[in-house]
Amino acid sequence: MKLPRSFLIVAGMLMMAACGAPKNIFVLVPDPGGKVGQITIRNDTGQQTLTTAGAIVEVKNVQTAPQQRQPLTSHKIQTIFQDAIGTRPRSSLRHILYFEYKLSRLTESSKKNFTQIANRIIVAVNDRNPCDIRVVGHTDTTGSDEYNTRLGLARARKIAQKLIDLGILSDQIDVASHGEKDLFIPTSDNTLEPRNRRVEVIVH
Repeated sequence: MKLPRSFLIVAGMLMMAACGAPKNIFVLVPDPGGKVGQITIRNDTGQQTLTTAGAIVEVKNVQTAPQQRQPLTSHKIQTIFQDAIGTRPRSSLRHILYFEYKLSRLTESSKKNFTQIANRIIVAVNDRNPCDIRVVGHTDTTGSDEYNTRLGLARARKIAQKLIDLGILSDQIDVASHGEKDLFIPTSDNTLEPRNRRVEVIVH
């Protein structure tokens, strides 16, 4: 059975009322972003490939080839597999704030958006708790590697402190700097690029 990392497969055992025989049921569901990949269910006697949301394959036993059945509605999937769906990991929440050139000061646009972004982060933390928050500082490619690592860290610490001031526990926050090593917009050395001067806040 092939499983693409970006798509969730919900599997379960159903007791069929008519005959009491257990059957393995595999359903392809969208990822949290709504995208659907594909999965192949295979045993020694055959295989079936699912490519659409709600598509379902039934496997009675290892001696019987997998068989496609009528697709399930999203409501039916939720009803049958609610326990399994409830245990799937949530996708990370990511926000980006931009900084002035060679400064640990937010741009005017990011200043205006900070309160809204911070509120979203706080809601996500309260909803997911326990969770981890990673605050990573970045720079463009002007300046030396050492300078940019320090600047990225200063930017990250600035945002981390703002979140702590708003009530997020410091031990939930991991602060780091990538300097100019993880460019959002690839550029050559000594290139001004405002979109690379940023802090990313990731809630896991």
